[in-house]
Amino acid sequence: MKWGICGRPGKGPVKGETALEFYDQCEVATSFRDIEKIINSGIFTPDNSRSPFFKASFIAMLIELRALMYKAEKYASKIDFVDDVLQRDKVKDVSDLIKFVRDAVCHPDIPHHHLDDGGRASFNVSFGAGCLAQIGDHRQESLYDDDICFFFGMQHIYMKRHVIRAVQEAHAKLSPLLDEGRL
Repeated sequence: MKWGICGRPGKGPVKGETALEFYDQCEVATSFRDIEKIINSGIFTPDNSRSPFFKASFIAMLIELRALMYKAEKYASKIDFVDDVLQRDKVKDVSDLIKFVRDAVCHPDIPHHHLDDGGRASFNVSFGAGCLAQIGDHRQESLYDDDICFFFGMQHIYMKRHVIRAVQEAHAKLSPLLDEGRL
């Protein structure tokens, strides 16, 4: 079964809301479509984890996802759930986590890849539950059998619990602001 987020948004803006400007509507619709295509491509499997397209797809997805988080906060409200989010430093909710991870994948020289003990651990991936590494008191550990977990320094992001849920929440907030047929 394919995962999907984009449906027909209805009959334009909800009463009292204003549609996004044309450029922003195109950008939002493109972000939703690109994320859906990346997730449905089948790239995020253990068999594909060594493919050069695995990391590239993750990076492209996080860039588009960060753009959606920005647009949701600007035009509706922040996507701010905290389930399974490690709240530390500047990461207070899922939007902050997405920004943290997007910054990490786009800027390999920033401290987002560092552990508290000074070590470096970046773009480690767990398919299902398991502990990839124990470094001092820190464990790069996924708690869920049904999810993929990506690790960057002290942080982690789950595909279903963070990425897909954030996209779905952004879709619920932004699709009513798009002109009919945009998605």
